Amino acid sequence: MPLDISAQSFAKRYQALTEKTYRLFLFALVYPSIWSSAGLASLVLLVQYSLGLSFQWQPIFLIFTSALIPYNLDRIADSYKQKIPDQNAQAYFQQGWGWLVILIATSITAILLYYANRSVLMVSLGGLISLVYGLPLLPWRHQYRIKLFRLKDIPAAKAWIVAGIITYALMAVPLAYARASLTLSAGLTSLFLFIFIGTNAHLFDVRDLESDRQAGVLTLPLLVGVFKNRQIWSVLNVLAVVLVSLGWLHQLSVPPPAVVIPCLAVNLTALRLIQPDTPRAVYNICLDGCLFIPGIIVLLANLI
Repeated sequence: MPLDISAQSFAKRYQALTEKTYRLFLFALVYPSIWSSAGLASLVLLVQYSLGLSFQWQPIFLIFTSALIPYNLDRIADSYKQKIPDQNAQAYFQQGWGWLVILIATSITAILLYYANRSVLMVSLGGLISLVYGLPLLPWRHQYRIKLFRLKDIPAAKAWIVAGIITYALMAVPLAYARASLTLSAGLTSLFLFIFIGTNAHLFDVRDLESDRQAGVLTLPLLVGVFKNRQIWSVLNVLAVVLVSLGWLHQLSVPPPAVVIPCLAVNLTALRLIQPDTPRAVYNICLDGCLFIPGIIVLLANLI
């Protein structure tokens, strides 16, 4: 009997520790989008490796800090315009923590841009789109009234815009730092990144299905359904691999099979398993964590 009591006590302490650690992970990394921004920034390693660019830490940090700004702006706007399903996240942004992250990220981004070359400054102007992506700025007439319209309110455009902006940054910033030009290899690498990131973004739309419905944001999963969304992105993933494989055949500088095949497997598995009722912990930890896979493979390849 004492052993049973001891085991139960240990199980309770372990559960309490796990829950406390997860809450800390949410507040420190997930809510301020540090976890997802770091995952996106790690993809710079793949771009540098695939295109034969020399390693530079500046584009990695620039994309990391600059990604924090629109992510937090969007979450702050959402916390007032549409209810975030996670009440703790809702409170986090309404209490002003997002503004603190934006202030710090903006300061570091400004310093990095100050010391960057002119090409980096020019391509960084494209990132301005991400700043207004989730803000109600565009006037729109609705039922004899003028309402403010967001870019993310365009039907089915929400995740496509996100994927496009991120892909642009991941390609343009490293190329600008390296003073390299856009090539066919860069184009195929961009295609792979766009599908990889787009899959991730549309899976998060599956998570936010009910929240987006209530807010009137018509995402692709809302318009065509979760099943058809899965079919569309499964086909696009396979198509991306086929096109990148043409680069392998012609010995172009594109993401290698050691990166592409695992990413395809992860994306297809996620598309198959992720549902609207999938626990948010899976999204917060695993789905965003998948963004680190290409960078980890590249790091391991350089160590071997």
